[in-house]
Amino acid sequence: PSKVIASFLIIMLISSLTLISISSCSKNGDSRKSTEQQAPASVAETSAERTAPETTTTATTEEKKNYYVSSSEEFLNYSFICPEGWQLLDSGDGSRILIKNPEGTGNKTESIYIIVEPFEKMGELKTDEQIYNSYWKDAVKEGKAVMLEDEKMSIDGNDVNLAGYEYKSLLNDDESIKNIDYFTFIKKDNYIYAVKYIGQNIEDWQAKKTITDFISTFTFNDKVEKLKEKDKNSSMNILILGDDSGLGRPGGRVNGRTDIIIIFHINLDSGKGTVVTVPRDTWVNIPGHKEGKINEAHAIGGNELTVQTIEEFSGLTIDGYIITDFDGFKPLIDFLGGVTVEVGENLSDGFSGCYLTKGVHHLNGEQALALCRNRYRSGDGSTQGGAFAREKEAAKVVTALLEQKSTFERLIALPLLINFLLKYTWTDLQFKDILRLLPILGKVKTGDIEITGVPSWPQTVGKASAVVYDKEATQELFDQIKNQ
Repeated sequence: PSKVIASFLIIMLISSLTLISISSCSKNGDSRKSTEQQAPASVAETSAERTAPETTTTATTEEKKNYYVSSSEEFLNYSFICPEGWQLLDSGDGSRILIKNPEGTGNKTESIYIIVEPFEKMGELKTDEQIYNSYWKDAVKEGKAVMLEDEKMSIDGNDVNLAGYEYKSLLNDDESIKNIDYFTFIKKDNYIYAVKYIGQNIEDWQAKKTITDFISTFTFNDKVEKLKEKDKNSSMNILILGDDSGLGRPGGRVNGRTDIIIIFHINLDSGKGTVVTVPRDTWVNIPGHKEGKINEAHAIGGNELTVQTIEEFSGLTIDGYIITDFDGFKPLIDFLGGVTVEVGENLSDGFSGCYLTKGVHHLNGEQALALCRNRYRSGDGSTQGGAFAREKEAAKVVTALLEQKSTFERLIALPLLINFLLKYTWTDLQFKDILRLLPILGKVKTGDIEITGVPSWPQTVGKASAVVYDKEATQELFDQIKNQ
């Protein structure tokens, strides 16, 4: 079970936003009609001319095209001009915003994130210096980031510092993908307003122009009305697998049997989700083959057959999968500062090295790994013991990790934390897809995630020791998930 935690965090832990509405930044979506036309920026094609423009565009009271205005009753509202043609996803009040360029070609993508957080939730980040140091430390820790020159700017008359770095993504094995990250913030009325830019395969000057042009339009307390269009197709299913091959980076050998199977469903409107653990010995039909244990699908046909088997079993459409192993579990937990969990009973297991008393514990990576590997327990009364209880314990550790870092810290560490996690995983999701998914899947609290399992029990099938399940109850479970 512990193999899955690094993967699960890619989708959730470092997320920074929960977004429930979507609109397009275009002339047709303006909140105020205008006959003015916005000319696109001219871009020189020759390398000799690839230099950053001398000036940036500043919004005036007459320029109301593509204006967004927040609508919070808690913090001072703000506005900005959304880049022409970009897509804007909004939490509803402006506390979390993702703006992305949907017209990127190939591996070229650009995204801008905005998060508004009260000072009281900033934890140890009290001063400007501490905030910027937090931004830099992960880049320095990885040792692969190239710092960019700071830029002095102004946000609505307030001086700010635009910091940035360049780094390489680890997800694409075929080619080297350059990424550029910029970050700045401003404090207003007991709140901090943070702006972050992430560009992939974007020229340095272009990335800087995009973020500086955007920041120059950022103002406070603007009363322009905004329009929003609800996104009605907003759920996702991610299959998370723990591969027992144990040979180097997952993906080098992907046909071992999967000893952990989790289906993660998230509703992008509500931010609520369901984690379904599927026992590895569940007896199912394997498409194109015969009936067998569900984890045999991976050994027979790899990732593709595994996805087909899970889809037939659950009736869900799998949008992507992630595979991992034990290698990254301990350093990942330590990287995040440990994890606080509640243990339901006294545990003493020499095999896993798990020795914990009943109660709340803050565990380091080695301790958390031992807890997730421990099979000798009675269960919590609502589930069976042994492997069944172990799977639920692993899911509890996963959800507990969601709250280990503040939303603000997740936003700051977003790019390099993704790289750190991806050292220990293999996935069919592209780096640019993860960057775009993270803000949508984000800011999920432990109480927002329901942990459940397939209604099942151990039983001998022929000569095989397997797990059989209640087909009617299982179908009802997945039907409920579809309707979330």
